[in-house]
Amino acid sequence: MLNPDGVIVGNTRCNLAGGDLNRQYKHCVPAVYPSVFHVKELISKLIEDSVRIILYCDLHAHSRKYNMFMYGCENRKKSHKYLKEQVFPYMLHKNAKDRFNFEDCRFTMTRAKESTGRIVFWNMGITNSCTLEASYGGSSRGHKAYTHFNIRDYEQLGRYWCETLIDVCDPRHGAANVEIIK
Repeated sequence: MLNPDGVIVGNTRCNLAGGDLNRQYKHCVPAVYPSVFHVKELISKLIEDSVRIILYCDLHAHSRKYNMFMYGCENRKKSHKYLKEQVFPYMLHKNAKDRFNFEDCRFTMTRAKESTGRIVFWNMGITNSCTLEASYGGSSRGHKAYTHFNIRDYEQLGRYWCETLIDVCDPRHGAANVEIIK
């Protein structure tokens, strides 16, 4: 929870001073955005110490699109890492079809988003750097179509998210070498 002062007064994106925390990662002012500054410092230190960070994911609500989905980054180079940033969301979709929709995911990096956590950390070398979004409007798919998400939906997605992380990370599950072909 990086935004306790904003959340306590009912803000969803902004801190108590009205600043959008997810637009402060590129050039963070420590005195104004201390939580963002310290998360960035922590991740920088882990990378400096050669700790392998498997995934960075921030959690957001979305006000315009339906469903639960992810925004990720795109590897524009046709290298051995091409499309690897899509493996986790794709596998989450396979594990949680009734809760998470891969077709709604987007893997673009626009100039307007370059100061977000997912893009800053992707630029620092974290291949799986994404934002998990859950719509205020609920789902438009399956048996949950046109209903709002409830606590059970969020809990189940959290369970699927953790199971998918294990699938991606544990070579005994055979998923570490999954490739997505478009």
